[in-house]
Amino acid sequence: MREPIPEAFAPLHHLLTVNVRSELDVIASRLRARQITALCGFGNHEQTRIATAVSELARNAFVYAAGGKVRFFVGSLGARQALVVTIDDEGKGIAALDRVLKEDAPHGATGGGIAAARRLMDRCEIDTGSHGTHIVLAKAFPAQAPLLDARGIDLALSRLAELPSNVALSEAHQQNRELTDAMAALQAKQAELLEMSACLERTNRQVEALNVLLNEKAQSLVSADRRKDEFLSILSHELRSPLSAVAMAAQLLEKSPDRRSQGVRLGQLITRQTGHMSRMVEDLLDVSRVSRGLVSISRAPVDMREVVDAALEQHVPAARAKGHTITQPVPLDDCTVDGDRTRLVQVVANLLGNAIRYTPDGGQIELSMRAEDGWLLMRVSDNGIGIPAELMPHLFDLYTQAERSSDGQNSGLGLGLALVKSLVEAHGGSVTASSGGARRGSQFEVRLKLSGQPD
Repeated sequence: MREPIPEAFAPLHHLLTVNVRSELDVIASRLRARQITALCGFGNHEQTRIATAVSELARNAFVYAAGGKVRFFVGSLGARQALVVTIDDEGKGIAALDRVLKEDAPHGATGGGIAAARRLMDRCEIDTGSHGTHIVLAKAFPAQAPLLDARGIDLALSRLAELPSNVALSEAHQQNRELTDAMAALQAKQAELLEMSACLERTNRQVEALNVLLNEKAQSLVSADRRKDEFLSILSHELRSPLSAVAMAAQLLEKSPDRRSQGVRLGQLITRQTGHMSRMVEDLLDVSRVSRGLVSISRAPVDMREVVDAALEQHVPAARAKGHTITQPVPLDDCTVDGDRTRLVQVVANLLGNAIRYTPDGGQIELSMRAEDGWLLMRVSDNGIGIPAELMPHLFDLYTQAERSSDGQNSGLGLGLALVKSLVEAHGGSVTASSGGARRGSQFEVRLKLSGQPD
């Protein structure tokens, strides 16, 4: 006995039955499936999917059971109307159904296409055994499809009766229409791709033109940068001679017997200013050397306590003029590093000069050192104007400097910290800066490897 259709799909209204006895009947089942799904309101895509599922199972019935029946109904699936299709045969049943349902059966095996049909439909129920195979497929009507009442079903049946009986020719026409639609879609896609290709070609030409322009600009910038470095070098050398002459004249003025005379005071002023200008000229020279990779480091054991003393000696007059207090705790640990004494004095002097320049009169400056895990940590701290957060990422770039004061006391070229970074890194060390923000002071820490430590 054939298993009845489950009550879950009732009530059922029979639409059409296709007896499958030949390959032509398989084609008829596919064609009728497309026609019925169209009457039920399914779109082209769903029509093709359902027709594929039905024809695959009809072919199974014909090939493995020498025939069967495909019946179409209007039923229900939950609260919605649905197309219900049954495929029946009286063959020997489907062996290893569980495996077939997990992964489609290999080519030539009974039950092929069932797994695919299950994916294409909303419901698929199977009863198989020695009595044959009974398959029920169900697909809910599209949400926008109108409800088929008794009158609608009668109208659908009358339309089915009017359809051509030559199913092979009808199927050929249907496939021809599908091929025509597919060709039209492909041609539209080809036109779209051609337009995109032309657009990409135009974009590619624009990119190539931009690349040429960018290369020209890059070469121009490199040339300008090289000329700038050469100019800085020439300018620095040209400034050194007149500055030396001015400094000698100032020294002569200072040697006046009357230590309180205006000439002595002017000489002292000129000496301070020429010293400041000389340091800027030296910084310009060093920038030129760093930019061209000409900075050389002569390494030898150097006691950093002596380096700090030498840097302090350069800046004591400027610190006194502003009323600063400089504290220098003397570390007991060994402070010897392998480095270039002159360059290390320049590092400390630049950091100390920055602290003096950017700390208001009467400020506190501390210069401390300590050994830690094979490294010498030297810190220069002040309670000056601090460093704004937006300036911090660019602090060690060339020509970057903090806010200039209205009286010009915080003048400079923005070279010192860039030189400090370059010289410290040339020694295999590092320099970092921190600040609580504007008006909250700043700290600079230099890390240098102690002598005798492995690289």
